[in-house]
Amino acid sequence: MAESTYWSRYWRRRISRRTLLGAGAVTALGAASAAVLGCNGGGNGGGNGNGNGGNRTPAGKGTPVAGGNITTGRLIAALGIDPHIDLTGLDIDAMMYTYLYSWDRFTEEAVFNNLATGLEQPDDLTFIFTLRPDVMGWPKGPAAGEPLTSADCVASFKRRGTAITAPDKRFPQRIERYETPDSSTFKFVMSRRFVPAIREMANATWAIVPEKVLEKYKALGLGHVAFGNGPFMMKEFRGHERIVLERHPNYFLNPKPWLDTFSIIVITESSSLLAAFRSGQHDVNGAVLTKNTAQEFIDEPDKFSVSVSPSLFYPVLHLKMRGPWRDIRVREALNLAIKRPEIIETIQDGEGGYNGPIQWPQLKWALPQSELREFYRYDPERAKDLLKEAGFPEINVKVKYPEVPGAPIVADIAVLLKSQLAEVGINMELDAVELGAFIANTILPGNFDVAFFPNLPYDEPDRPLSFYHSKGVTGSGNWTNYTNPELDKLIDAQSEEFDEAKRQEIVYAAQRMILPEHGPQITMTGGMNYFAYWNHVNFGAQGATGFGGTNLGTPVPGEEYGPFGSEIWTEKA
Repeated sequence: MAESTYWSRYWRRRISRRTLLGAGAVTALGAASAAVLGCNGGGNGGGNGNGNGGNRTPAGKGTPVAGGNITTGRLIAALGIDPHIDLTGLDIDAMMYTYLYSWDRFTEEAVFNNLATGLEQPDDLTFIFTLRPDVMGWPKGPAAGEPLTSADCVASFKRRGTAITAPDKRFPQRIERYETPDSSTFKFVMSRRFVPAIREMANATWAIVPEKVLEKYKALGLGHVAFGNGPFMMKEFRGHERIVLERHPNYFLNPKPWLDTFSIIVITESSSLLAAFRSGQHDVNGAVLTKNTAQEFIDEPDKFSVSVSPSLFYPVLHLKMRGPWRDIRVREALNLAIKRPEIIETIQDGEGGYNGPIQWPQLKWALPQSELREFYRYDPERAKDLLKEAGFPEINVKVKYPEVPGAPIVADIAVLLKSQLAEVGINMELDAVELGAFIANTILPGNFDVAFFPNLPYDEPDRPLSFYHSKGVTGSGNWTNYTNPELDKLIDAQSEEFDEAKRQEIVYAAQRMILPEHGPQITMTGGMNYFAYWNHVNFGAQGATGFGGTNLGTPVPGEEYGPFGSEIWTEKA
């Protein structure tokens, strides 16, 4: 690589020789299921990933046992399992499909434990991946037993980059051309630099799907069928009831995966799901746990392991820049009417932090808590005065939010906000919309005046900032009709600034420009996530924090392991 390029310096600084040789981390997801639930979201290093452990062998230690089944509970239905299109099944997709590499979000390292063995960067715009020759397709389907190639990478990248529900198009829109010098070399060239590209490609929406599969199912789609190259194959898919995965016998890390089957049971009533876990019907908890609800498992270390980490999930009020919301005084009044400490105390069991434009667990990029707490003051009398000055002493507005029966936390926050805002004359009529319809018909097309939606739990600053960009996360316009040319310049500048200290300054400046605008997003607080599982479950060196959600595992330092799912084993085998 040319010594003068940033990428040369970046990769040398970020990736050790051990990492280049395949010491792993685990892909972090931006799954809508985790976003809505706020479960297992992880933080910026707040959890150790090993749980309380009791007297059992810590995660990452011991000798794996082949065979057996692990069952996990799930609060929401998997509406689809197309990794490029569906957003509620990404935790399942991550176990069935192959990715270029994985990502350790705690050390901010790419980990080549998947399809690619390495990356060459002759300049800031060119990416050249060398691919493994032995990542074979499942022994069924259009690409049965065939290796993944560079052509599959191109087909998958093009499809993902144009998918209507793709959570971010800022990266693919900057890819100028693709090249396939040979079957084991995947190359693309960008038109503009984009720092988050490295992180983005490890996201679960960037699955590499065999080109033959994409061609075969071009019309039918992959929402309810799957033919991948990952550690597990689809055996049964009933997204509202039960999903069963079975071991891929020709996985490139054979004898991994260790499990024979991995089962997911959907129970959309939170207390029932928790009761099923408590009684041993599920090996891994799928219910949302806070400090209080997790305590019973913490108190039984001989049976359960529990880990905790800050949540990257952050609930937001999205304001359409029309009607009263065009007036900054109205938006400021709304902000002043929100009692954030009450949200932390009543919904988050007293644990949490204030979220600015970037959520608080992103410690490197988020504004200091002292600054946020000073800015987000609670002053209902001033709020009333501002509404009168703006000519809107009373506002009646319908607020749409996603209906998730198994995750009452969403509705709980919405109801609390309704109560708080009513005190100043902002009367919210809550309109619960089925999750799939909310994503497709409400939030993506911007079909709302006010929407309450838990933003995806991102661990990179560009994505949260892009909501405020005139072109939004889609690159074609944001759903709030907000525009600020000066802010656009800052958001674009940070996405192209490779010097971390300089980028941090720009990210801070962008957030400090956003705060006094009081919108178009009004961010709430973020709490802590607790994750529980029975002690016979072993996650290997990939760790356990965030299993099944956005942070699929917290790596055990110094341990080598494969992609998510391949390391899980049970002592009951």
